[in-house]
Amino acid sequence: MRKSPWVLKLTLLAVAVAIAPRLTAQDRQPPPRQEGQTARDDASNDSPDTKGDADAAGKSAADLADTDKSAAGKGATGNDILDLDIEQLGKVQAKVPTAFDAEVTTVTANKSTVGKSPAAVFVITNDMIRRSGATSIPETFRMVPGMQVAKIGSSKWAISSRGFNGQFTNKLLVVVDGRSVYTPFSAGVYWETQDLVLQDVDHIEVIRGPGATVWGANAVNGVINIITRKTADTQGALVSAGGGDQDQAINAVRYGGQIDENTKYKVYAKQTQRAAGFNPQGANDAWGTVRGGFRIDWDDPDKQDALTLQGDIYAGVIGEQSSLALPVAPFTVNPIQQGHIGGGNVLGRWSHVVDEDNTYSFQSYFDRTERIDTLFNFAINIYDTQFQQNLKHSENHVFTWGAGYRVMDDNIKGSGPLPAVNPQTRTWDQASLFLQDEMPLFRDDLKLIIGSKFLYYYFTGFEYQPSARVLWEIDEKQVLWGAVSRAVRTPSRAEEDATITLLSAPPNTSFINVAGGGRGLVSEDLMAYELGYRKEVNERLSFEVATFYNVYRNLIVEPVTGFVFAFPPTFLTQFKNAQNAESYGIELNGLWEIHKKWRLRGWYSFLHIQTHGQDGIFASPTGSSPRNQAYLMSSWDLPHNFEFDLMSRYVDDLPAIGVPSYTSMDARLGWRPPGNWEFSIIGQNLLAPHHLEFAPVITVPSAVNRGVYAQVVWRH
Repeated sequence: MRKSPWVLKLTLLAVAVAIAPRLTAQDRQPPPRQEGQTARDDASNDSPDTKGDADAAGKSAADLADTDKSAAGKGATGNDILDLDIEQLGKVQAKVPTAFDAEVTTVTANKSTVGKSPAAVFVITNDMIRRSGATSIPETFRMVPGMQVAKIGSSKWAISSRGFNGQFTNKLLVVVDGRSVYTPFSAGVYWETQDLVLQDVDHIEVIRGPGATVWGANAVNGVINIITRKTADTQGALVSAGGGDQDQAINAVRYGGQIDENTKYKVYAKQTQRAAGFNPQGANDAWGTVRGGFRIDWDDPDKQDALTLQGDIYAGVIGEQSSLALPVAPFTVNPIQQGHIGGGNVLGRWSHVVDEDNTYSFQSYFDRTERIDTLFNFAINIYDTQFQQNLKHSENHVFTWGAGYRVMDDNIKGSGPLPAVNPQTRTWDQASLFLQDEMPLFRDDLKLIIGSKFLYYYFTGFEYQPSARVLWEIDEKQVLWGAVSRAVRTPSRAEEDATITLLSAPPNTSFINVAGGGRGLVSEDLMAYELGYRKEVNERLSFEVATFYNVYRNLIVEPVTGFVFAFPPTFLTQFKNAQNAESYGIELNGLWEIHKKWRLRGWYSFLHIQTHGQDGIFASPTGSSPRNQAYLMSSWDLPHNFEFDLMSRYVDDLPAIGVPSYTSMDARLGWRPPGNWEFSIIGQNLLAPHHLEFAPVITVPSAVNRGVYAQVVWRH
């Protein structure tokens, strides 16, 4: 609805009056910009008056701090603003950002905001990561509504969205700076290799629900897009050192500089050492890694071209203990092994602006993963190239298309006589085409987004993944959205070609021989129906409701296909498309800034899964994902630049794998004195000495211990 000039002026005037005290010279000024902070970073480090708003809005907090281009930046006081005409008022960055304003690109591959996204999307800002006390990337996902985040052991995690959780969650796609870290061999993510410097994470965008139209295969139940900071935002030096009884050492150093006015760079190194979890027989899963990397950004002075070149390299030793079968007495063995991991990647990206209505980008990367563990020794190379173009036909009509090609080659062999892969080496590829049209539907406040990803995959052939999304902006404070989407999960290399023998648990002790499905497998497919509602009650209170109904077909499981009389007897199983399922659920999410110095954010989720057809030998999805979960985070800004944060979560029991329900709480006390220092101490899992969160079939799990961790950060 278009407002008349006097209504617009009164609106701008009211907002200006509301924030005028923040613009006066008498207000406490924010601390000096550190480590090349962006305006958004300044907002997150601002006085308590603006700190909560910046945290809620994430990236959009730049509107609050970018005063150089506004009347406020010229020293305008509250009275000065009241004297401005409507044109001058329009230039004042007066809007107090909220959670609705956080920018996202993951949903449609175009810039938008959380409030105007027709998907269940959540943004984790850098300040939220800092205040949460998280010491690793997986821990940050606990803030995301409905996410199932369970620690299997010191180095291993089970992370999923909307069910089907496991050590290798095969329906969740994870991307870091445009590079997929989804492993094509085991169909999941090795989280211990994603040990990023948390201070360098700009923000994380998480979609619950399918994102396959934009991101392709395996983005079935969700997409996690981790975006690190540009070099312009990381100028100067940073040193971070921390340690405790569980996270024994997490140390990082980074330096950012510039080659010339348009070319900036950064280099970093990180070392991590973590203790073993709790197991009465000994967990033996302590681990440590070292990694380093670089990034170079170049921006054309005319703002038409931008180039990025970045890369990482890492190595580590991972302790693990597994339960494996033997063909002779004692028929089982629990080998304790120091697994070795290593790898690296390099990525290049070029973006070009033809004009304001035509932009395109080209990206290519190489990724190598090496791993030696209890089951398999492998090396995988991935070569990936992508192109995308955005064509704006009008202010509300954008057509986007893209294409991609990926080649994967590997060398995989079993670590012992029983695990095997045939063939040992394989090269396979996939090609994709992406089309999407974003347009108004009858009226400007009703938007339709339709599109599809078309894919050719080596193992399964042609795939298509369409979606239709509708967004209705009821008014400036509330939106309603709905979506119908199809997504596929392609078979992994292990499901196609691997064979492994397991020993079942007593009292019915027997061998279980699991064989690959060969070329007989087809892709799992999902039809998802979603409906969501968001409302911004006022600048300090907002909430979101997301519901879904999912129909899964051709799920890949391991049903028993035969029996061999022996001692112990042997059951033969094979990966097959032998199961269907339905699931439904609801996710409630809210943010309440009770006071300018006290903020609460929390969520509750309910999930129900029903399967049909043959069950596999591994845990049923109906009992390996929690039905009920809840999370609450309290952030309190204390006097003298102290901060106090409490994080609590409840997770329902997992009957299929024998994990009871639990409630956990973390606490953080931080101090940011004037200058370049930051100190914090974090209490982890404070309510019990230890608790179990997940129990996979092969890996021997360990319970999560109570712990304490302290950190100091210096920036210059």
